[in-house]
Amino acid sequence: KNKFQKGVFMDYTDIRKLAIEFSGLSGMDDTYTFYYDETNNSRKFRITEKDFNSSKDEDFVIGGLVYEGENRQFSLDKLFQSFKLQSNVKEIKRQHIAPGKTFLECVKSPKLQLLLKWIIENEVYVHFMAMNNLYFGIVDIIDSLVDDTKFSMLPPDYINLMKNTLYKYINADIDYIHSVFLKYNYPNIQSDNVQPFCEDFIAWIENINVENEQEDFGLESVRQLLKASQKKENLCFLSNNEDLILMDGYESLYIEPIYMFPYSQHIFDEEVEIINKLKAFPISIDNQILRNYVFVKSESNQWIQLSDVIIGLLGKLFLYANSKSNSEIINETIRLNDMQRENISLLKSLIEKSERKCLAFIHFTANFYEIEKVKIILSMK
Repeated sequence: KNKFQKGVFMDYTDIRKLAIEFSGLSGMDDTYTFYYDETNNSRKFRITEKDFNSSKDEDFVIGGLVYEGENRQFSLDKLFQSFKLQSNVKEIKRQHIAPGKTFLECVKSPKLQLLLKWIIENEVYVHFMAMNNLYFGIVDIIDSLVDDTKFSMLPPDYINLMKNTLYKYINADIDYIHSVFLKYNYPNIQSDNVQPFCEDFIAWIENINVENEQEDFGLESVRQLLKASQKKENLCFLSNNEDLILMDGYESLYIEPIYMFPYSQHIFDEEVEIINKLKAFPISIDNQILRNYVFVKSESNQWIQLSDVIIGLLGKLFLYANSKSNSEIINETIRLNDMQRENISLLKSLIEKSERKCLAFIHFTANFYEIEKVKIILSMK
């Protein structure tokens, strides 16, 4: 987890190399032009007395549109004219092109169809990083339990099974888990609270009726790790943190594409807090400070406005996936009209085309169940 620390200067050469090798990425030295906007930016995600400061079902999403090369010419004015918006619209937002409170309402729009077709036909791609705040906030439980034990060498698939299964049942019983988090000031558990915290989680797991054998195996593995961890002095990733703060800023999601694509240009919507942090802590590769990014006002940049539409739509998609069950999704998508089907199909084509172009364009910090539901939504016929 990239956190800024006072007086720390970070060179990302080794992190970049490891990420490329681990994920089998290619084309990372190619030249692209990236445009960014974001949605659901709560600055921090924290536990409050009754709930969370923002919805646990809303993913933070940053990204937008990207094309190969620099300074390519596109007929953006012509595209904007085709939307036939009122003359008083000075800056295009998602609600102008894909209006609606829900994802299924957003995809009813003929204007959205115009935009998606234009993007695909003009060899433009989508890129995004989606962060599920609750998932991010609880995976440290598993990482703390396996740290410094014989389990730290477990295969990633096994560790991910535990993380995903734990997330699923925490999410399903969030009111109770919220009370446990409050009780122990999670994720800042003091040494004298390690044992009672583990005991509370063990008792909770023992009362769960799991849905299948794989999840039973995953949860039983977590239970055994909790039993083995009761005598620990601390849970390494759950100590020396701020009380009740599950996500303490999204700056790492701004930084990552800058160093992962060092030969590309990155154009962000103005975000003063991020600008100040990047001034204080320059990003470098091979000890060379990167200057491959700028922050601009969105009203002066048509590409960022289009990125607002796409990222806003994706934010609605992930919210829909997080707040509905598989059966609800299947029942609701059966009743879609032709425009909705066509727009969802175009969105799926765009995401798949973008991922084929470069695997690193699409990045989730999310649980297996959310990603599977997104696939169900995009694959409806």
